[in-house]
Amino acid sequence: MKRWAWNLFWIAVIAVLLYLLLKDIDFYEVYLILTYANFNYILLAFIFTGMTFVVWNIRWSFLFSKVFEGDFWFLLNVLLAGAFFNTITPGAGIGGEPFRAHFLAKRYKKSQTTMLAYVISDKFYQLITLAVFSVFSILFILVYVNISNTLKYILEGALIFVLGFSGITFYLIARKLNFSWGGLAKKLHFLKSLRRRFKHEDHLEKFVNNKISIFARVFRKSVKNKKHMAEAFFLALSFWICTYLTSYFLFLAFKQDVNFLSVIIVVTLGTLVGAFALVPGGIAVTEISMTLLFSAMGIPIAFAFIISLLTRLIYYVYSIPIGAISLWYIRKVTHEEKGKLMEKKSYN
Repeated sequence: MKRWAWNLFWIAVIAVLLYLLLKDIDFYEVYLILTYANFNYILLAFIFTGMTFVVWNIRWSFLFSKVFEGDFWFLLNVLLAGAFFNTITPGAGIGGEPFRAHFLAKRYKKSQTTMLAYVISDKFYQLITLAVFSVFSILFILVYVNISNTLKYILEGALIFVLGFSGITFYLIARKLNFSWGGLAKKLHFLKSLRRRFKHEDHLEKFVNNKISIFARVFRKSVKNKKHMAEAFFLALSFWICTYLTSYFLFLAFKQDVNFLSVIIVVTLGTLVGAFALVPGGIAVTEISMTLLFSAMGIPIAFAFIISLLTRLIYYVYSIPIGAISLWYIRKVTHEEKGKLMEKKSYN
């Protein structure tokens, strides 16, 4: 299916879901609810969303400490700029990873393949922690919450996917597979763009196999260190706890008594559904999913809508305007450093 057809399909799906959701919401009630919000708790929600990036950056500082002497501020800006790309690109939030690897390689004079391997190995801990929360959340919903058969089938399918994905991931890390990615890549040598870069298909095969070998070696090394794994999983858990606290504080801002476990379940599944949606950053899909799930957990629809929307809006403040400023900053820094290096070479 062509890209424009996919976009049209998802726009139609989102429009239908929005209609089904919004038709039951009294927006005057939403307005009244917003007028008595406790903004101290909303400020805490903003702070803990920011803390997710700080915790993530601490993970990066540990991860890269043996590779280069990183600048904490620069690394934080790379993370935020990557969040900007993750938000504006479709898919499961991976558009920013190659970008992050590119600027890390550029700033610290390392191989892009090596940097990408480290960046993805860091993402591994975050995703595995999310997978654990996802399995728990889906099982809880299936057993204890009264939901429609359609949603039940969707969650069962998601459960199978998460378990299967996690199993395959651990299997690939545990052993080296004798699979030639280069052999697969050379079958694409007929593409004009590849023929311009690689005169012969054997050159393409050798290039791909070399890059995959470097990537696999660095990735396995970074995820097999037991001490590093313990630190990384602890920080990944802290990352998700900060994420859940954002929504929890928003409930407190509107004087809603909610179980923290319910927040964990809804935010986890909302994030998972948004990641599967082929729309930039899971926009609208995540918000709708969270609203429906909060409602299914017994939260009044108006409050469910407000909390879900504000949770995502706070994240978008960090990922879009702040992320764009971070993108400008790291480009400025790397450009200035390149200019100084060229000036030094010219002087010598």
